[in-house]
Amino acid sequence: MNVTLRQLRAFRAVAEAGSFTDAAKQLHLTQAALSSLVKELEGIIGIRLFDRSTRSTKLSSAGADFFPLAVKVLEDLDYALASTVQLQEMKRGNVRVASTPLYSSYLLPQVVADFKLQFPGVNVHLLDSLNEDVLFRLTSGEADLAVAPRRNNDLEVEEELLFNDTFEVVCPFGHPLDELQVATWEQILEFPFIAMTKGYLARLQLDLASYSSSLNLQPAYEVAFLTTALAMVKAGLGVTALPAGALTMIEHFGLRAVEVEAPVVSRQVSLFTRAGQSLPPAAGELRLFLLQTTAFRRT
Repeated sequence: MNVTLRQLRAFRAVAEAGSFTDAAKQLHLTQAALSSLVKELEGIIGIRLFDRSTRSTKLSSAGADFFPLAVKVLEDLDYALASTVQLQEMKRGNVRVASTPLYSSYLLPQVVADFKLQFPGVNVHLLDSLNEDVLFRLTSGEADLAVAPRRNNDLEVEEELLFNDTFEVVCPFGHPLDELQVATWEQILEFPFIAMTKGYLARLQLDLASYSSSLNLQPAYEVAFLTTALAMVKAGLGVTALPAGALTMIEHFGLRAVEVEAPVVSRQVSLFTRAGQSLPPAAGELRLFLLQTTAFRRT
């Protein structure tokens, strides 16, 4: 049954106008063309839609039953088209961003807040995840974008640099490291160390070992979340190391950050997308916003 939208719109116009002449004017059609569309529709569905006389045009009994169904089809289509236009114009949409606890804590909340000022109809959902789970949430389709430290080449994802972050050591005020302008890793490892997630720990151990075999990092504690690590440092259980970008959070815990050298350790933070797949409009706009927002930190 090949009913066309033109036929349905012609039928609705005649039913609402009560006249082929008036309906033809509204649709900018000749009366003959409009009449032909209605006759085609009647032929396809097998019922007479109008009772016509020289003075009036009224819906037949079957036409009256068919009218609300036809109107609903047209309204649903109009709504779908309007929604698509709104998506393209960035008036609404949903974006899901997977990220490690560190960058979910200090980077993305402000980015999302600034993005919402420009696109208030777009909902951004943060999926804070352990380091090892971030890319899985992306490649499985649960997330549209991912923010995490640089990974080895993965054919399933595409990677773009956001910025580089240099580590500093975090300790309580009055701690022996607090007295230093710059601390070395040899000095830091004299104290209990609090590490965050296995990925964080493994990378840091490799960085230190590649600089000197004497820098043997054996953490006293391993935790999953930044706030836990900072609370433990505040309690005097040890020290930790954080990227410089996250250091604004230590003020809430009354802690101190000290620059680190021998070696200087940094992390490339990247934006990941699924390889070979185009992004929905809202996700594509947030990707550009992230790259633009962090551009000054790449220089």
